[in-house]
Amino acid sequence: MPVTPQQSAGTPSKSHVERVNEELRAAGAVAYNMLLPETHYLPHLIGEDEHIMGSVYRRYKDGRGVLVATDKRILFIDKKPLFTHHDDIAYRIVSGLTRTRIGPIGTVTLRTREGSYQIRTFNQKNAKNFVNHIENEYLNKR
Repeated sequence: MPVTPQQSAGTPSKSHVERVNEELRAAGAVAYNMLLPETHYLPHLIGEDEHIMGSVYRRYKDGRGVLVATDKRILFIDKKPLFTHHDDIAYRIVSGLTRTRIGPIGTVTLRTREGSYQIRTFNQKNAKNFVNHIENEYLNKR
């Protein structure tokens, strides 16, 4: 995994954390999402010149996590006490993306050459923004 500027710099600045949180809220994150450990870890991974375009929070097969689409890449983060897992996904390896909805529950599935990420969510606005960004900016331009 490449080291981003924030990772090598240590603790992110207060202004950087505030900007990341503002971008998450603008993309559809709700108050509950802002309290999650993945959200608190995200500023450590996002570079100063990187911007959040969409995110999807909730459950996946191994627990809780978040997929975050930025203007440069996609991040998958699963943060637990004493354990953090994150994947850095380049847009060029994304092979497919689906969003389904049954009642209040939606599922977003991101397929890549290295595997799939499937997240169930109740936040349909967040899921829609995430999918629309990836489809409009990357998948439809191939």
